[in-house]
Amino acid sequence: MFAVSRLTWQWSVVAEVFTLNNLFVGLLFLSTASFHCAESGTQRSKIAHLGAFCCGLGLCNQHTLVIYVVLVIPWVLRRLYCEKELSLRSIASLAVCFGAGFLPYVYMPVSSYMNAARWSWGDQTTVSGLLTHLLRSEYGTFSLLASRLLLSCWICNLKKKVLSLNKLQASVFNEMCLSCFRKSGTVSLLVTAMLLVYSLFFAWRANLDIGRPLLLGVVERFWLQSDAAVCVLAGLGLNRTCSILERKLGSGAFWKITGWLLTITLFVHSVHTSHK
Repeated sequence: MFAVSRLTWQWSVVAEVFTLNNLFVGLLFLSTASFHCAESGTQRSKIAHLGAFCCGLGLCNQHTLVIYVVLVIPWVLRRLYCEKELSLRSIASLAVCFGAGFLPYVYMPVSSYMNAARWSWGDQTTVSGLLTHLLRSEYGTFSLLASRLLLSCWICNLKKKVLSLNKLQASVFNEMCLSCFRKSGTVSLLVTAMLLVYSLFFAWRANLDIGRPLLLGVVERFWLQSDAAVCVLAGLGLNRTCSILERKLGSGAFWKITGWLLTITLFVHSVHTSHK
C-alpha cells in the first residue's frame, strides 16, 4: 500500500533525496526484522554490521533518518547484550561500519576545494562550512511546519493519500494495528516508538505555514518516512490477527487466504483511489 500511495509515486519519479530515503527506510526495517529473526550469533553479527553501514549511508542522504537510527541502535545493542554477544570489540566494529557509511562526505571538501561541482552548498573546505551542510542549517535543522497542524494534517494525508480507506476499511485497518500493539513483540514496539517519536519530534520543531501550497508540498515529503512505519505496523497487525484466529479457531489455511484477500482488496482499492 505504501508503494502505490500518491506521495510515494509523486516523489519517486524525480531526483530527490526523499526517494532514496525511502530505500534506506526500507533497508532499516528489513535489517531490523532480519536481525530479530536471526537464529545464530553469526547471523546477528553480519546483519548488525550491514545494518550499521546502511544507517550511516542513509544519514548521508537524508538527516531525518537519524530519528529511527537512534532508536534502533540501543535496541540492537540490548539484544546483543541479552544474547551475551556484546563486547567492546563488537561495539568498535559496529562503530567502524557505521562510520564507513559516512565516507561519501569525504568527497564534499575535496570537490569544494577543486571547485569541480557545477552546483555546491557553499564553501566546505572549512569545518564550519562542512558542518553547516551536515546539519542542514540553511533549512533550519529539523524545522518543518506549524506544530498545531502537523499531526492532524499528517493523519488526513495518511487516510486519503496512502490508505485511501472508507469507514469499514478504516475500522479493519485500525483493528489490525491495535492487535499488533496489544500482542506485539519487540519489533512492533520498536516501529511504534519510531512512528511516535518521529511525529512528535517534528510537531515540536515546526515552523512552516502549510496553508501555502508550496510549503505544504515541502512538508508532505517528510511524511513518507512515517507513512512507511504505519504500513509496516499494518502488516504486522494483519499477521498477528491471522495467527490469533488460527490458534483459537483452527483452519490455518482459511485465515491465511483471508489475509491475502484482504491485502489484495486494500491494495487494489488504494491504486484505484490514488491514481484514478
